[in-house]
Amino acid sequence: MNTRWSWTLVLWGLGCSKGPGDAVGREAATHAEAHVREGLAAVGRLTNGLQAVLMGAAPTVAGSIAVPLDVARVRNRLRDLHDDRSATGRQLSLYPTWFVAAVDTDGKGIAGDQEPARDYIPGLDLRASFACVGTALAGTAGSCSGDFVTTPGAAARGYMVSVVPLRATPDGPVVGALVGAMTYGRVAKAIREALNVSTLRDHVQLSVGFWHHGRVVPSGVDNDVPAAMLVPDSLLPRIPHNLSARLSRGKAFTFTFSENQGALQWGAAIAPASTLSPGDGLMVFRAPLRQ
Repeated sequence: MNTRWSWTLVLWGLGCSKGPGDAVGREAATHAEAHVREGLAAVGRLTNGLQAVLMGAAPTVAGSIAVPLDVARVRNRLRDLHDDRSATGRQLSLYPTWFVAAVDTDGKGIAGDQEPARDYIPGLDLRASFACVGTALAGTAGSCSGDFVTTPGAAARGYMVSVVPLRATPDGPVVGALVGAMTYGRVAKAIREALNVSTLRDHVQLSVGFWHHGRVVPSGVDNDVPAAMLVPDSLLPRIPHNLSARLSRGKAFTFTFSENQGALQWGAAIAPASTLSPGDGLMVFRAPLRQ
């Protein structure tokens, strides 16, 4: 995880005075900076940890891929991975996956872990969306990010995926790959929940999101997290307009602003991450509730 940034501060919406509110905002921004570092470390733990869980589950799924191919059998093996009576199920429950899927040697979906009526994975080209699927099919596990459409007619959603090769025998040829996908929104939710616990005694308000393809995720109409976990609409216009350009150059920075005629002082921090798509970054907004 790349954390070699030089942080800069941008005063945004506070005017030129150096009153008590400025100090509150700057302190909040400093804390937000630390939260971003924690959050990006969590992204690494989630993707690496999910990869390890999938590696342990791979032999079970690989055993269901036979000729002639029985899609229902593969799907059932994938659904069984979520059984919390098993070690794999208990481990997998710790990760905010949106889907787990098996793909064939062409990178096309065989099945996902949903019931048949909701399983749109069969036939979809996952390798075209996620470069690490192709790497896994060549024999090497990995993680990457990309956009993918799982439901016909729906907009593409950003995912962070971990992928491992599937082999019928430990030294045998690769017969496919096992993909675990977490949405950007669900990862942001997991980070915010962890920060909510660590800042419980600080009495602060937090919002966490990823900057992805020119928008904040989760926000607006995103439906992969509860509405309470969306970055509020009121915060979105406060984001500096040149954010994408800064992140593309590997720049991390903090900024401050106020709401309710200065009654609420916010500090925010944003930083890029090498494991995400170019121009993507993690942002944390923080405001003390007692000012």
